[in-house]
Amino acid sequence: MNISPFKLERYFTKYEFTAAYSLCNSDCEAMTIAEVLALEEGAEEKFHQQWLGYTQTQGHPELRQDISVIYDGTSPEDLLVCTGAQEPIFLFCEAILQAGDEVIVQTPCYQSLKSVPQSIGCKVVEWEVSYEGSIPSFDLDVLEKMVNEHTRAIFLNTPHNPTGYHFTTVEQERIIQIARKYKVILFSDEVYRELEAEPSCRLPAMADVYEHGVSLGVMSKAYGLPGLRIGWIASRRKDLLEKVAILKEYTSMCNAAPSEFLAGVALRNRKQILARNLGIIQQNMQLYTAFFKKYTALFSWYKPIAGPITFVNMLFSQDDAAFAKHALEKQQLLLLPGEVYDYPGFFRIGLGRKGISEALEQFDIFLAKHVIEA
Repeated sequence: MNISPFKLERYFTKYEFTAAYSLCNSDCEAMTIAEVLALEEGAEEKFHQQWLGYTQTQGHPELRQDISVIYDGTSPEDLLVCTGAQEPIFLFCEAILQAGDEVIVQTPCYQSLKSVPQSIGCKVVEWEVSYEGSIPSFDLDVLEKMVNEHTRAIFLNTPHNPTGYHFTTVEQERIIQIARKYKVILFSDEVYRELEAEPSCRLPAMADVYEHGVSLGVMSKAYGLPGLRIGWIASRRKDLLEKVAILKEYTSMCNAAPSEFLAGVALRNRKQILARNLGIIQQNMQLYTAFFKKYTALFSWYKPIAGPITFVNMLFSQDDAAFAKHALEKQQLLLLPGEVYDYPGFFRIGLGRKGISEALEQFDIFLAKHVIEA
């Protein structure tokens, strides 16, 4: 297999666990096992009795039932539980795409959405973001012109990593109409779904509203439990799920039983977890608002209406990768440069973690010493 190195993951592998401060994480604040078990009476005792044998390839029936509650009309049989989000992305591409297929990818994006299809021999067409000032958008007229009889799939992500953009219901309906003309599969990365500032902003899951829709979910982002390594895809296309399941038997085969148990506890109590995480995001939104108001000459940023991440535009002439490296060297502060998304001049910030106040203090010191004076 000939695939490009994953630039974002390579970057985090080098720096994420050595930096003292971080402003760029894409997940919400994690919990301990004890905190998860405390969400449900009797969960701790049941966890200690958890059988450690093999689990079902499709995922435990009770876990699939717990996941199905997130959706409207998607049943446990319409779900395949996988390892994180990366495995279902990889397996979907390998199972469904063939050399010569055309795929459209909303960009900038999580790199595997481009790199895996490219490694198969697909033609990747990038549906690029456009900015008016600090406001990102995706032109649906441009998308419509891209789609043709050779288009096999469109890869979407909303709320969007890294711009923070979130489609409206009207935009989602238009995308479905565009795809339906050629029966194009819509693979919708929905790992930040349920992190909307207002419930009215929440979109229906693609698996619920489009007959060729695939929804990607994971415990890592909105629920802040990446250590469980539990993700899933949902689709009413049983043939599609079966092809992915067959390939899964060559990769992870099945999921870790303790992780499936803990994911079930978390999902049954997800409203409590989401309320906590949305509270952290709102507090950090206020911190970032005050911070960037102080530095309007240096940065412009988009306040997301959903999700815990967004892009910051650098308004001065310095390479974003060099800027991030300098911040790491001088203040042990981790920023994620736009260069890892092949989108220079920006850096990604996260709103879902605790400790943002301390990290912004270090960023303030760094800017005062090494940017403003220069």
